[in-house]
Amino acid sequence: HKEGQGNLPLNFGRDNMLTLKQGLKLSAIIDKLDLKITDPKADANKVGADLMMQIISKAHKAEQEIYAFVAETKGITPQEAENVDLVQFIKEEASDTGVVNFFKSAVK
Repeated sequence: HKEGQGNLPLNFGRDNMLTLKQGLKLSAIIDKLDLKITDPKADANKVGADLMMQIISKAHKAEQEIYAFVAETKGITPQEAENVDLVQFIKEEASDTGVVNFFKSAVK
């Protein structure tokens, strides 16, 4: 496959692929933020919107982990990740069924 920045494929985020490294970083964020899926039967959009609100309201609790996850998924440095639009990034991740499915299995 074609390579993007770092070692991420150019279509990352659209092919429902979540690498092990990204999954571990996401797991650390879920744990630190104590995220919960309020309606497990909801569709991906509703689950994503609910998680987005939880993440935005608790983001300060996992600041370094979020920088590391954003950096990993975007192929940038954690310092560059500090300037990424948080709401836009969460919207992008919430629309990725691979990420949403990971949340559904990791968040109870």
